[in-house]
Amino acid sequence: MADTKVRAVIWDLDGVIIDSADSHRKAWYRLAQDLNIPYSDEQFWATFGWRNDAIIPDLLGEPTTPERVQELADRKEAYFRDYARHTIAFLPGSEELLSALHKAGYPQALATSTPHTNIALISEVLGLERYLNALVSGEDVRRGKPAPDVFLKAADSLGVTPAHCLVIEDAIAGIEAARAAGMYSIAVAGERDIPGLRAANLVVKDLTEVSLTTIRALA
Repeated sequence: MADTKVRAVIWDLDGVIIDSADSHRKAWYRLAQDLNIPYSDEQFWATFGWRNDAIIPDLLGEPTTPERVQELADRKEAYFRDYARHTIAFLPGSEELLSALHKAGYPQALATSTPHTNIALISEVLGLERYLNALVSGEDVRRGKPAPDVFLKAADSLGVTPAHCLVIEDAIAGIEAARAAGMYSIAVAGERDIPGLRAANLVVKDLTEVSLTTIRALA
């Protein structure tokens, strides 16, 4: 791979490797019910992909203590794991691409806002560590996406310079973070046509459209 531009691949999780949005949505509704706070799908999608320490004050509508944020975040993530452990599955093309990259010798990392406890569950169910060399959580860095921190930490964990890393993302904040890190990016858009995703080097409907040849051709 010495002559290739991309020498390592950094993966987002939700919407890229798996689709756990519905489990997250149910967990937030359940937490809001606990708190007797109105909640809607619009609120869920507006904050999807944010870290819990950003979502919870927004949910409460008022400032609160870090200890209260952590307690509510832990409760929400426990609800998520209850729902997700029975429904987690690879999205189309994701496992095939993970496997192909692994066989071709590309270092790979997960870099996600997801807490470590959830990463551990998902990795156990899907066997992600067969393919990945590093698992990086938003809990490991000071700033969440669109700041580049989580991707830069992943690149450092892999020992690859950011300029030779490719990020695979499905969110505008993730593409912005990849660009801020100086990395290549592929946006997994599904049926969406979102201008912010077009900033990626390549936009695809799903990962069945991506191969080693596709990645080697990125410029």
